[in-house]
Amino acid sequence: TKIAPRHPLAMENKSVLRGMVYGGFASCCAETVTMPVDVVKTRLQMDGGSGAAKMYAGSIDCASKLVKADGVGALFKGLPPALVRQSTYGSMRYGFYTPIRDMLGIEPGKPVPLWKKIVAGAGSGAIASALANPTDLVKVRMQTDGMNKGPDGNCLPKKYNGMIHCFFTTIREEGVLSLWKGVGPTVGRATALAAAELATYDEVKMQFKANKVFTQDGLPLHISTATIAGYVSTVASSPFDVVKSRVMGQPLDAKGMGTRYSGMVDCFVKICSTEGPVALYNGFWANFGRVVPRVTIVFIVMEQLKTKFG
Repeated sequence: TKIAPRHPLAMENKSVLRGMVYGGFASCCAETVTMPVDVVKTRLQMDGGSGAAKMYAGSIDCASKLVKADGVGALFKGLPPALVRQSTYGSMRYGFYTPIRDMLGIEPGKPVPLWKKIVAGAGSGAIASALANPTDLVKVRMQTDGMNKGPDGNCLPKKYNGMIHCFFTTIREEGVLSLWKGVGPTVGRATALAAAELATYDEVKMQFKANKVFTQDGLPLHISTATIAGYVSTVASSPFDVVKSRVMGQPLDAKGMGTRYSGMVDCFVKICSTEGPVALYNGFWANFGRVVPRVTIVFIVMEQLKTKFG
């Protein structure tokens, strides 16, 4: 079997700005298409938290109950902040990958070790997610609004009437720094996701081409590579995704502090001790059903943009 020379071509962009524009646009396209799956995934991850009775039997049950209660629009709850997030986080994550990778000592035509691709993916994901955390927090809160239960066991009334209202209500009640609540699990998830997704896509595409699995740099190659990258990304990031959703979406006390978890580590420990480690993969297939199409759409759109505009 021929081993591919790991040169920096699969994820190459002519400039950082161009990579950010392509990445942001492609991410917004993918986010819109996969938003219903994201809403269901987030609801399933929150379901049964702190020993509460589960509301949903699975992905289909969750989606049908949401549509029945609030209409089809419920499956697109949180889309505005999600698009704002992808315009920032998505653009930076894809735009920063190539320059960070090249900063690690890449020379044109020379092999690029896989570990450098992983570090570059992790770095771009961590930086982008930390800066864009407020948009992620608003998205999660809107998606889980009306899901938290009061002392009587009944669901609390919905608190937000839109993205702007959620944003300013959070600042007014909890302070500006509260917009970075859950930044630990968010960065952890994004680091694992980006490292797995970007490095896998870059490496697998090179190996496919070197071993002549695909003879042309076209749609079949992009779809196959993106599907593998999406699966690896889901396995690597799901535990962080569950913790992120739990920490960001938990009910708050009068001081604006979470009533269930004090932070990322506390959430990990409590989930494992009360629900078992398998709970860290709650909503895995919903997450898989979102990540794989999203990754596939993102890379196909980016590849087409690079083909047409350079």
